[in-house]
Amino acid sequence: MPPEPGPAGAGGGQVIGATIHQRLRSWRPGLLALLALLVLVILAQALKPPESTEPLAIDNPHSNGAKALTALVGEWGVEVDAVSTARAAREASAEGATVVLINAGRLSDEERERLASAGGDVVVLGALDNNLGGLTELTPSGVSAAPGATVSAQCGDVDAQAAGTIPAGRGSVGLGGAEGATGCFPVADGMYGYATAPLPSGGTLRVLAWPDTAMNSQLTNQGNAALAIRAIGVSKRVVWYDAAQARSRSIWDEPSMPRFLPVVLVQLTIAALALAIVQGRRFGRVVVEDLPAVVRSTETTIGRGRLYRRARDRGRAATALRAGTALRLGKRLGLPTGAGRGELIDALCRDGRLRPADVDRILYGPTPPDDRSLSDLAAQLDRLESEVHSS
Repeated sequence: MPPEPGPAGAGGGQVIGATIHQRLRSWRPGLLALLALLVLVILAQALKPPESTEPLAIDNPHSNGAKALTALVGEWGVEVDAVSTARAAREASAEGATVVLINAGRLSDEERERLASAGGDVVVLGALDNNLGGLTELTPSGVSAAPGATVSAQCGDVDAQAAGTIPAGRGSVGLGGAEGATGCFPVADGMYGYATAPLPSGGTLRVLAWPDTAMNSQLTNQGNAALAIRAIGVSKRVVWYDAAQARSRSIWDEPSMPRFLPVVLVQLTIAALALAIVQGRRFGRVVVEDLPAVVRSTETTIGRGRLYRRARDRGRAATALRAGTALRLGKRLGLPTGAGRGELIDALCRDGRLRPADVDRILYGPTPPDDRSLSDLAAQLDRLESEVHSS
């Protein structure tokens, strides 16, 4: 009868795992190192300024970005933020912000019409290959000035007059049938590099036909900086919207969704994982138990033989005897495990004492027809193995 288990911790055989405090104490160095590494990663990411390579992006410090322009207007107390949806741009415009719109042709006529009626000023950067329908009756055109040309304001707009002259780019904008529109920096008859027009909401639309005017690499050329700053710096807040980089609205963008919710969800997930690690069940050390009975290998072999005899399965018994003998002989002779029938027979008969026909009959012959023949086969296999071992 197995012994009765003793009390916990009394040495009676019962294994108890470490307590929570013991686990935390043993894990403390690793947890502290992991926490320190996590803090360093978070600080590195937080202190690293965001950087983009998208053209005219406000966080793009490269030649095709607009980071320098946003920094300049920021010095005048203007707040500049980027938005990623047309809805966010309209909501900011309704609050009085100026919307800087890039790739306006990516919006639908309905979206441009809603933006025109939102309430704030709109500045369009780039007219070439863009459709302004719904936003204004100003018409973009591919008519351009000569490469490297410089154009002057030649209009009554105070912002254009402050800029004086600017380098011309590709494309232009026509006034079309827009009421109250003003065109400046003409490149051809009725085609301009800069135009303004009133919006239905009471705001003002400003179209800079050449987006290069606002880029970092061109901002210091002639009057580019003056024109760009005065065009977008009218209000105290500017939202930057690139319709080509717009993303679809998700549940996280809904006004009813608290902004702190994603952070709270992440913290709850981390807390749940930590609790699972600390409170998780441990199985302890492997416990070695005495077997209720010890069965010798000879008894197992005899019992299997009796089962074969009772079932009269001489074929399976003969196959097992031959396979075991062939495996042991192959190892003895140094043959690979996958050696074939011919290789084994050739290795056994190499010294000339055994005939290939006899070896083939013993190892691969027909199934014994009766128990006596099976006993004779077992004896022949034993003699064959003995001869190989003695050689």
